[in-house]
Amino acid sequence: MVNKMKYCLFITVFVTGAAVLMLELLGTRVISPFYGSSIYVWSSLISVTLVFLALGYVVGGKLADRRPRLTRLYLFILLAGLSVALLPLFDSPVLAATDSLGPRWGALCSAFILFSLPMFFLGTITPYAIKVMAHDLKDIGATSGNLYGVSTVGSFAGAILTGFVLIPHFAISTVLNLIALLLFAVVVMGFIVARKYYGLLCLPLLSVFLWPQPELRSAEDFKVIYRTESLYGQIMVVDRENLRFLLINGAIQSRYDLNTKEFNFPYLRLMEKAVKYHPQARSCLSLGLGGGGIDKRFRTAGIAVDNVELDPRVVEVVREYFGFDGGVIVSDARSYIRRTAKRYDLVVFDVLSGYSVSPHLLTKEAFAEIKAILSPGGILTVNTLGFESHLSTDDPYEKALFKTLRAVFPYVYVKATGYGFQNIVFYCSDHPLTLDGRFVSIEIFPDEKTPILTDDYNPVESLTIANGEAFRKSCMGSFGNVVLGREDS
Repeated sequence: MVNKMKYCLFITVFVTGAAVLMLELLGTRVISPFYGSSIYVWSSLISVTLVFLALGYVVGGKLADRRPRLTRLYLFILLAGLSVALLPLFDSPVLAATDSLGPRWGALCSAFILFSLPMFFLGTITPYAIKVMAHDLKDIGATSGNLYGVSTVGSFAGAILTGFVLIPHFAISTVLNLIALLLFAVVVMGFIVARKYYGLLCLPLLSVFLWPQPELRSAEDFKVIYRTESLYGQIMVVDRENLRFLLINGAIQSRYDLNTKEFNFPYLRLMEKAVKYHPQARSCLSLGLGGGGIDKRFRTAGIAVDNVELDPRVVEVVREYFGFDGGVIVSDARSYIRRTAKRYDLVVFDVLSGYSVSPHLLTKEAFAEIKAILSPGGILTVNTLGFESHLSTDDPYEKALFKTLRAVFPYVYVKATGYGFQNIVFYCSDHPLTLDGRFVSIEIFPDEKTPILTDDYNPVESLTIANGEAFRKSCMGSFGNVVLGREDS
């Protein structure tokens, strides 16, 4: 009996340790379609995990000292499993309810509501198991070390399994149900070992894994035709009448006309102007694939295009649903720039991750690396989202980006697709450019307080809070909760 209990406890802390890391990784995927995949989302999940694990350690230890009953340990696991099993039912309403709090506090509040209970109950397990297993103070060190060691190995296994296998191949709700299934199975095992067979009444809870998964539901005028999870986020393809949209982590990436087979976002015409400003251009490096709009427009203009895209699943989706037939280098953009021996006449920078930017690509050093692969007279074109009015902008992000680009390129020009919150495009070169009168030319005047973004100091995510929130509201205004892929807008 003692050996059975010992092995049972080792299995218990292994599974619960795995569940902690699995939930932490999944948490960002639950929240990111609504709030993006920014540092604030990660910080929120990590903070909630650490705080409620700590509370669980304290409460679990105190309860174990009072009455170390094995059945109580498995009751905690049962409650953890129930709180996990309910997550797919409540995540969408919780995210919608916290919308008014914005990208920082909304993400934190959502993480608190959704993940505090499972993390708390999982935190009680290891200290309680130590008390149950330890027979004497002389072996308490070895006992606690062994159990925490097994729990940590479980966390390692859970992280690898979730990141490498489960998230890329299964719906998030399916993985959450799998975690609940494992926890309920551990509960049944524990009650059998304790010979408390009334615990087998928990067996019906194992059917949670067999619950029908939420179907792809759409608003009346939308049709969600495809959704998948990749290593980097949620990818959705949504149709509305004759238009097809690519959404990544809830953010619109491309708009494609199914009748004309053309990409019709106005900013693409701005980016395409680089061909006119450099008539001798014959080659282009496009950083960020999106739906393939840059590739199609530039190849139509007779430019050979190398596309760099981080997410291989995005490549598969745009080939299947957006008619993309170009070549792609699957790589981090900055990594490719560093190792390539090629030189390009044009470099198009169109990288956006959900509602957030990619900080490591927006630094003085990164732009210097891009400049090094430009041929003489080459142009770097950078697409951003920002606020513009009256032919100028006080947007702190645009000012910092302009100042950073000017630290690398002697000539930087700026155009916008309109007024208010919209696309703002930078043209950067070693040579002066003669821009035409199409679209809106704007002036940017950074001051002494405006930072130059570097690898060492890069507050870009704090500078883009207002931009990301405006973009999020725009996407939510267009699609509502369709961006979550779980319910009607």
